[in-house]
Amino acid sequence: MRQLSPGLRYGLLVAAGRGMRFGAYKQFVPLLGRPVFIHSAQVFDNSRLIVGFVVVAPPRRIHDVRRMLAAHRIRKVISVVTGGTERTESVCRGLDALPENGWVAVHDAARPLINSKMLAHGFLACRSSGAATFGFPVSDTIKLVRGRQIVRTIDRERLVAVQTPQFFNLDLLRRAHASARRARLSATDDCALVERLGIKPVWIPGPRTNLKVTTPEDMRVIQALM
Repeated sequence: MRQLSPGLRYGLLVAAGRGMRFGAYKQFVPLLGRPVFIHSAQVFDNSRLIVGFVVVAPPRRIHDVRRMLAAHRIRKVISVVTGGTERTESVCRGLDALPENGWVAVHDAARPLINSKMLAHGFLACRSSGAATFGFPVSDTIKLVRGRQIVRTIDRERLVAVQTPQFFNLDLLRRAHASARRARLSATDDCALVERLGIKPVWIPGPRTNLKVTTPEDMRVIQALM
């Protein structure tokens, strides 16, 4: 167990997804000779900003995750913890393994194209409001649908597709999760929970190449980009 210090920067790598659309645990699929999640773990490990990070893993794969981290000589792991049935619960369990004070970068393990510059920009941006996320303006025309029927067209001028990593003051993120738990709410990203507290996260223009592995086709595109 690494010594924890308050007021510093940490990482939380969410690797507990079941990969239902992919058809397998996509975070463990080989990508250029390494499991997908190891690419993000190595960026956290090599960052001079991050002093340690937690990995959230599927309940039956804890031993495998620890073995893979050791095999790739990842040094800054604070703990590997068991994920929940939903992403919100998994992040909450990861937060329990981090110190009371400081800052955290929450990242989905299925996005292997993260880099150290993104970590630097994100931690800097979240200092003002306590929360920040990468994203990019929506360029496609967006339609609201009901079944197969188009209901109306959404104005895309103020729409942003958000990504991870997302950055937070640890105390703020814990309060947001506690509030959501009391209300029995979950969310697909952590900024949504912080917004419920009246906080307006900052969004940072992020690279469109920061793709998420969702289908086997995504793996081919990401491999080509890498």
